[in-house]
Amino acid sequence: MNKRLKLVTIFLSLILMTSCVGRRLDSMKSKRAMRDYDNSGIILSDGSFFPDKITDFTVDEYLKWYKNLDEPLALQVPKAQRPKELSKEERLEDFDYFFNQIQNNYPFFGVLKRKHNIDFLNNYDKYKKMVEGCENDEDFMKVMEEICGDLRNNHTRIADKAYVEKTLLYFSKNWKSPSIYYEFLNLNRQVVRNRYGLEGVQSDVDSPLSLSRRSAIFDKDTTVNLEFEEASDDIAILRVKSMAGSEKYTEDLKVLKEFLKNKHLYKALAIDIRGNAGGNMEYWQNFLLPKLITGSKTVTNKLFFKESNQAKLMFADDRYNVERLSNVDISAIKLDNEEDLKRFDFYMKDIITVNPDTSNKDYGFDGSMYLLVDGNVFSAAEGFANFMKYSNTATLIGNTTGGDGITLGVINSVMPNSGLVFTYTNTLGYDPAGKINEENPTTPDIISNSYRASLTTIDQLLGAKE
Repeated sequence: MNKRLKLVTIFLSLILMTSCVGRRLDSMKSKRAMRDYDNSGIILSDGSFFPDKITDFTVDEYLKWYKNLDEPLALQVPKAQRPKELSKEERLEDFDYFFNQIQNNYPFFGVLKRKHNIDFLNNYDKYKKMVEGCENDEDFMKVMEEICGDLRNNHTRIADKAYVEKTLLYFSKNWKSPSIYYEFLNLNRQVVRNRYGLEGVQSDVDSPLSLSRRSAIFDKDTTVNLEFEEASDDIAILRVKSMAGSEKYTEDLKVLKEFLKNKHLYKALAIDIRGNAGGNMEYWQNFLLPKLITGSKTVTNKLFFKESNQAKLMFADDRYNVERLSNVDISAIKLDNEEDLKRFDFYMKDIITVNPDTSNKDYGFDGSMYLLVDGNVFSAAEGFANFMKYSNTATLIGNTTGGDGITLGVINSVMPNSGLVFTYTNTLGYDPAGKINEENPTTPDIISNSYRASLTTIDQLLGAKE
């Protein structure tokens, strides 16, 4: 071995030793810190917190602990490791955890049976055998995705890495909601970060936002989210690709200002949300619609929930005025499929009011407003469509939407052994007409099967008004 090769060998050995020593030191520090708790045994002496400790709480214990927090805690998030292969027993435990939570929270079993003839709860033995047949974790994930698919709901799925990352970042902006902070800590657990290869996220203590879980965060990260174009001399088009997060507001505001500056040129505005799968309710409630309307608009929906730990966490948020169903007389309210309500425990009258944003002199459009919809409109976009129809803000043109837009949002939960994140809604939402929105999505005022036909219809309607 020549002298140069020896030096290279020694250099590489030193790097390897340094790396190993560094890892051992990190491990020792972590173990030492985990033993150094305050008197409660929960918060470390330096004021930080291991998210894994969240599993030591009952819901009542967590809420009591949470109320004593003056600020979000700095989180101890050791580096993610390669997840270990699960045993057959661990996969079955995870399946049972998932199934029990769906059984105790999911609102659409009646809808599922009526629309798709699927009796999900009676399929337990079938699903369990599917899990028992899994040879590895990859098989398990595919089987769980298939089981979730049987619920036929856009909000119910096994989450991918991009979703978990985005949810953590979003939830980091609001620690003042007890349920959001709980899920934020839960998603920062080691088993989740190992499964998805995540670094972990700290609370954004400087964020001016206070966001709600109504934002389902299924929006696509489109490069251009809002477009303004002229369809004809009389018709302006605003094309909304997703109900985006606040990161898009600055860019989208420029587009809105361009339209509002020229609004006097048009007799009609068509808002095109075809293919919009949803995102954040705040986008249309607090950003888009206030700039387009000239007067206050209100819609009242009826929401129902089952009693569960997840509901208890959600209702600990002061913004929700929820009543026990047994204490409320709803006999005068006409609701479809009232037999479904026998399985529910809580009721909430959800009054949504949108006021015009008068901060800019160019606010509001006085002409005719139309909303273009199709079967790919879901979640927050569906909530927008339903609001526009029942508040008489716009005439809807197109095809029936995809539904599931009348909800308090998405629950994010974690299977204990695999760290797989699964999502679902726990809201049985009725629209102002007394229909379950998931079962009877928003129907357009005028059926139209193409974009061109929709514009022709608007032209004809404008001609009829002259």
